[in-house]
Amino acid sequence: MAHQQARRTSRVWLPAIAFAVFAAVVLARLVQVQILEHDRYAEEARSELFASDTVFERRGAILDRNGFLLAMSTDTWDLYVASRLWNDPDVAREASEAISKATGHDATYLRTVVRESGLVDVLVARDVPYDAGKALLDANVPGLIGLPNTVRVHPAGNVASSVIGIIGAENTGLTGIEAWYDVLLLGTPGRVIFERDTTGSPIPYGETFTTEAEPGPDIVLTIDRRMQVSAERLLQQAIEKHEASRGSIIIMDPRNGEILALATHPRLDFSSLDLSDPEHVKLLRNSAVSDVYEPGSVMKVITAAAAIDAELITPETTYEDTGIAYVYGTPIFNWNNGVYGEQTMTGVLQQSINTGAVFMMEKLGVRLFHEYLEAFGFGKTTGIDLSGEAAGIVRGPTDRDWSPVDAAAQSFGQAISVTPIQVVTALAAAINGGQLIEPRLVKAMIARDGTRYEVPANVIGQPISAETSATVRELLASVVDPGWYHPAKPRLYTAGGKSGTANVPIDASYDDTQIVSFAGFAPVDEPRVLILIKLDENADLATGTEAAGPVFATLVDEVLGYLGVVPDVEQVAAR
Repeated sequence: MAHQQARRTSRVWLPAIAFAVFAAVVLARLVQVQILEHDRYAEEARSELFASDTVFERRGAILDRNGFLLAMSTDTWDLYVASRLWNDPDVAREASEAISKATGHDATYLRTVVRESGLVDVLVARDVPYDAGKALLDANVPGLIGLPNTVRVHPAGNVASSVIGIIGAENTGLTGIEAWYDVLLLGTPGRVIFERDTTGSPIPYGETFTTEAEPGPDIVLTIDRRMQVSAERLLQQAIEKHEASRGSIIIMDPRNGEILALATHPRLDFSSLDLSDPEHVKLLRNSAVSDVYEPGSVMKVITAAAAIDAELITPETTYEDTGIAYVYGTPIFNWNNGVYGEQTMTGVLQQSINTGAVFMMEKLGVRLFHEYLEAFGFGKTTGIDLSGEAAGIVRGPTDRDWSPVDAAAQSFGQAISVTPIQVVTALAAAINGGQLIEPRLVKAMIARDGTRYEVPANVIGQPISAETSATVRELLASVVDPGWYHPAKPRLYTAGGKSGTANVPIDASYDDTQIVSFAGFAPVDEPRVLILIKLDENADLATGTEAAGPVFATLVDEVLGYLGVVPDVEQVAAR
């Protein structure tokens, strides 16, 4: 009996003990949740109840140096439909027809999209003009929801499109100035925290907390719209005339590094850009800063400037040209296989004699020659405010498979890879008094309160003296005005410059395909513009002087006229 009594007692107490343990666990958990970890769980509950969105003020505008709008944001609407409110066919028909009239979208298509999407709120139209969208919303079209947005527009069309660049779906810059200055243009983002329902949609009249966004500044470019239009027009004409595959024109103020125009062909078309097309994607690269090439005889200017600065030659120094120069047994010929006899250094540039450039390089020696190339900025990026800039390639004695023949070829613009912006920057230093100035595309920034902040010039080196620079200007003036007709001679202003023609290296040898260019400045005494015209793979095989020289002459007369520079009386009379 005692044994049975004990068994009955255990049957009573075992469940009681188990229940007590369970109750203790539950109590401990309640204490943990409601007291010890109350704040954490309350925060989790709030996060389930609330959602947030990042909001931006209107993106800053982009203007040319004279205040002309090149890119700006305008207010638009993204229109959504609450799909459950279109379950009634009559309501859906009436609402879709109203939206169709305002947006141009087919009403039947709109109903199909909403019906088949499976979403609570369905996007039916993006970037609807503000007034049209506002009228729809004010009309209380059933199920219609409008979210404010902005769209980027370009009042000047595609002018300077490769410089301006594009923005993506999230209002962030992808290329060009839009990308480089994206953080500035966007401003400081704000945040909206709102009470939401189980579908994630805002609850009407629910709690909302807003942190205001701060707008970004407007950016004033160094670009002059008038010069940009001229450069793009003349580049297009030259490419068509000489059947070139592509090209670029850069106009710089050599006094401060400001880029007054930067044209490329083919160029970005804002209205037809299709990022699913690989050919369109290529247009996002700015070839004037990202494409490398062998510049040809334009480099003779740098070689001459270096040798003059080192006091190893003067413009009157002579040498005997036999049409061939041997460098460690390797023959180097003139571009036309010509023989020029006794020549001054002035004659070397006027006739573009390769052996004369080799003569100057040998006077310098390889080490000093390469020190000058580095001082002029070759082999490294210029620092221009565009993404994708290439550094180029300058092979030297420490590089594998280098030979002294490379240095000889570099003296006249072969065996060296450069970008158009590097050439312009280096030549500006050669003629502006010897200062290497960082090229730039932004002149100023304007805050929303109207305060204007100027961007100063950045001098990054002094490769040659002011005296050498003055001598180089006179040398190059004699090239454009040698006493006989020259295609690059402007009608109204004095100018100096040098052409370049180089074959394209393919698989360690040179193809018949060529790249031609002309780089020059005007006026001679006080240069206001430095211009580079570059044409790639011109089918007619015209030289740089023949193909790019006339473009230079026309551009000088146009752009100096825009700047109000008084024409040179003697130049006009000589015509």
